[in-house]
Amino acid sequence: MKTKVSLVKCGSYEQKTVMDAVRRAVDLLGGIRAFVKPGEKILLKPNLLSAKEPERAITTHPEIVRAVIRLVKEAGATPLVGDSPGGAVKGVERVWEKTGMKRIAEEEGVELVNFETAGATEKKIDHPILSSIHLSNAALYADGIINLPKLKTHGFTVYTGAVKNFYGCIPGLRKAEYHKPIPPHTDDFGYLLTEIYLQFKDRVRLNLIDGILGMEGNGPSSGEVRKMDMLLASADAVALDTATTSLLGAAPHKIRTIHCLSKKAAGETTMQRIEIAGDKPSEFALENFKFPPTWFYNFIPRPLVKLLGKFIWLKPVVMTDICTNCQMCVRSCPVQTIKSKGKGGKPEVEPENCISCLCCHELCPSDAIALRSSRLARLVIRQ
Repeated sequence: MKTKVSLVKCGSYEQKTVMDAVRRAVDLLGGIRAFVKPGEKILLKPNLLSAKEPERAITTHPEIVRAVIRLVKEAGATPLVGDSPGGAVKGVERVWEKTGMKRIAEEEGVELVNFETAGATEKKIDHPILSSIHLSNAALYADGIINLPKLKTHGFTVYTGAVKNFYGCIPGLRKAEYHKPIPPHTDDFGYLLTEIYLQFKDRVRLNLIDGILGMEGNGPSSGEVRKMDMLLASADAVALDTATTSLLGAAPHKIRTIHCLSKKAAGETTMQRIEIAGDKPSEFALENFKFPPTWFYNFIPRPLVKLLGKFIWLKPVVMTDICTNCQMCVRSCPVQTIKSKGKGGKPEVEPENCISCLCCHELCPSDAIALRSSRLARLVIRQ
């Protein structure tokens, strides 16, 4: 039997339009009662990368969350909404407010769960570099999880979707810290994402991607907003990411996270064994979707990374004319290579120590982090 992924057209974030589309996407998979039982507490995990307005397509839209809250209540369960925003250094309340989650929670009468204050548990993992990771108790011990990612590109992993959304279950700045021991190779990070997903796999009931507005180019926060008018859902997060990247024109097995998930048999990664139910892909304008440049991490064998990395590299640089000096990049850098020594005390990257994790680029609230590549890198990846 094929793994089912539902694909539904949704042209706006108008409340009734979204409710109808979300219901249809779930009904195509068997209906909400196939995933949620009466009396359960179900954690809804949106992508709340930073304190940004929904129309910027950086975070999961609040109307998507509202629709799923209502479906969970219809099934007789209690929904909770939680995340650990990477940009919550100034306080998670600001993120709840800006992303529209606070308003939705108040209107729908649901609890917002702060993963930082919910506590964490250390879990052993099977990874070539890390032996364990800390994960939020709110996610680990929920009766079930409904995963609500945003359709976006990612400068390091190329694509961020259902599986990578679970990286938000790592509390606080530990997310940046786990980049520190991992060399700049996407397989190492891909296997980390795989291990995190496997910790939650048995609790994940449903995954639904918000692709009404998506992001292409240099995501996940500085890319270009693209109207895509699509919702995708599946019980299998891996199949959902496989189908989504395929619809966007990529070969899923070339996305290194999907490659790692396949090696660990974490879910379905073969399109021939996935059924797309609902609307036809031809009804969507998906041509020429822009992925970020796939730079040297994807091409260089791990043993040669340190050697060739001297000649083929991509590093962040602070654009001081845009920088607001919020210090987010300084606080989020896992190797403390961003110092407040630029003009006017603004941050400056010390490139010799940079590990190219791009946490600063991902979390900068002002889009003030540009990416600079070596001449050889530009030739290799044809930027």
